[in-house]
Amino acid sequence: MKLKLVVASMSVLGLISGSVFADTQTMKHKRHHKKMHKISHHRAVESHDYKAMGGLPVQPAPVVMVDTSQLIYDAMSQNSGRGKPMPDWFNRIGVSGGVNFDARWGNRSQGYMGENNQRLSLNDAYVNLAATVNDWAKGFASLSFNSTSPVNGLMGGQYSSAYTNNQLNLEQGYLTIANYDQSPLFFQVGKQFTDFGRYTIHPITRSMAQVLTESLVTSAKLGFITKMGLHGDIYAFSNPSTQVGIAHSKSVYGAAIGYDQINDQLGFDVGVGYMSNMLGVNDVNASLETAGNYIHTVGAVAVYGDVNSGPFNIGARYVSAIQRFSPNDISTTFEGTANTLSGAKPWAADITAGFGFNNMGKNQNVYLGYQTSNNAVNIALPKNRWLVGYNVDMWRNTNVGLEVAHDTAYSSGNGGSGNSSNIVTARAGVKFG
Repeated sequence: MKLKLVVASMSVLGLISGSVFADTQTMKHKRHHKKMHKISHHRAVESHDYKAMGGLPVQPAPVVMVDTSQLIYDAMSQNSGRGKPMPDWFNRIGVSGGVNFDARWGNRSQGYMGENNQRLSLNDAYVNLAATVNDWAKGFASLSFNSTSPVNGLMGGQYSSAYTNNQLNLEQGYLTIANYDQSPLFFQVGKQFTDFGRYTIHPITRSMAQVLTESLVTSAKLGFITKMGLHGDIYAFSNPSTQVGIAHSKSVYGAAIGYDQINDQLGFDVGVGYMSNMLGVNDVNASLETAGNYIHTVGAVAVYGDVNSGPFNIGARYVSAIQRFSPNDISTTFEGTANTLSGAKPWAADITAGFGFNNMGKNQNVYLGYQTSNNAVNIALPKNRWLVGYNVDMWRNTNVGLEVAHDTAYSSGNGGSGNSSNIVTARAGVKFG
């Protein structure tokens, strides 16, 4: 069995796939360039895009003689039962990775959530490890390092609260029980992105909808994927914050269902997700007035959809709290009541359109997007944003891109400054494996 199929099985288990170089919409046309009628094949392509998952082919492991001396030594060193390198490790393990470097100009003092205001930064240097244990069990681990901005700027936001800056992070680490030749069901447990909305990890600018949906946590997930393209799952994880008056952390649970039809002439995907507590979203939790404690539980819903036809693609995202937060958790201000805080009911939406083409033997694309939010001033989001971008594959697995974003803050009556700002970002990225 080749690792490409191994990774396909792992990717469809909720792994958030997409290009490491730019926004999901910017590169989507290339994922649909070749006809892929089986959902497992589609996922294999996306998983390869996601942090270059892939690598050495997997072959059946030969019989290995037991070394009794090694077993005794393991017991003496308290390492019995731990995984160790074997002579045939290269037949079962794939290694890949990449580097994304960003440079920025313009007004970098706003400090919006989802924007990196460092002049020069290593947005993401990563190594992926994928392992086939047997026909039913697989493992995946991703190590990541970034030097994006810490909490700073006028709004006090950051690129992402899911990572520790200037430190090596175990971004993902999970095991999967699945065999799609035998059953459409799968079970996955470990540190992973939840199936709540759709987004690209480590884009140049994290969209407003991504800020309100991205959830990287240690969770358990049970789901299904049919060959017709219907998929869904349920999941649960511990809330990183504690509700006032309750000694232990309450679990967050959620569910998602979607439908994908992959076709290079006319393809689409659509889906909806529910999360019982919006504080399970990393950046929302980081915006609590009292860190680590909350009063009211607020659920959330996320909807996504994408359509592609030839070189054109368009995608939309929407996420919203179902009810208002307590003013003591996340507050907002309304026009005419500048001195009165109310509980926020944040929502965000974005739409992005892209066009891909080949010129001088190089794959290229351009994209245009619009984003807006409401009741999210205290989650450090702007009121709206326009952005335009371009990227090109200069050489094999080497991409260069440029993005220009224009942000407008909430009005002074809604707790903001009403000012506009512009930021220009250049990215250079490579992937290997």
